Amino acid sequence: MHYGAHPDQQVRFYEPERTTARGAVMIIHGGYWREKYTSGLGVPLAEDLAARGIPAYNLEYRRGPGSAAKMLADARLALGLVKEEGPITLIGHSAGAQLACVLAAHDARVSQVISQAGVLDLETAQRLKLSGSAVDEMLAGAPLGACNPVELWPMHARVVIFHGRDDGDVPVRIARIAAQKAAALGQEHSFSLFAGDHYTWIDPHSSQWAACVRALSPLHY
Repeated sequence: MHYGAHPDQQVRFYEPERTTARGAVMIIHGGYWREKYTSGLGVPLAEDLAARGIPAYNLEYRRGPGSAAKMLADARLALGLVKEEGPITLIGHSAGAQLACVLAAHDARVSQVISQAGVLDLETAQRLKLSGSAVDEMLAGAPLGACNPVELWPMHARVVIFHGRDDGDVPVRIARIAAQKAAALGQEHSFSLFAGDHYTWIDPHSSQWAACVRALSPLHY
């Protein structure tokens, strides 16, 4: 389904043969906001959710330098295409978790965000110059605070923070800082560390993905 004229303004719906869950889940892929990383990363997860009876949407959105405002605008338009009644969970991997949190802060339909190795503290990521100063590239002069999940808390949606101890792309310290700030700000959240690296979260056969599926209960069941 296209929600705009740009080729990247599309979301694909994965309909279960038999729906057993309430509401829907939207997958938001990562890739440090760069155009070469696409929604193909989310396909295995969306397929797995549909096979479990969960309506799933796999989001593509405009990325690249200076994309902060465009990403949020796209995500809000795509969320408007979700037709299921009931709770909506956003599952965001890496930079996708940043967008998921910003979307949740702006749209009351979102009940929960599951952060898979998420870039949840842009200030720390910027200071560490992660992925070749990807934060600066994405912002291109836009105010950091408006895009920084930890500066938008507390929000109504619950945040599930998952991270791998061996993550070499988004250091585990970012997850720890985010959890500390969530607690200090009164943001409803949970925080769990697992073995594994940055990419085990998007392997539908991994125990990390199984933890994400479990986090959908009891909200969706």
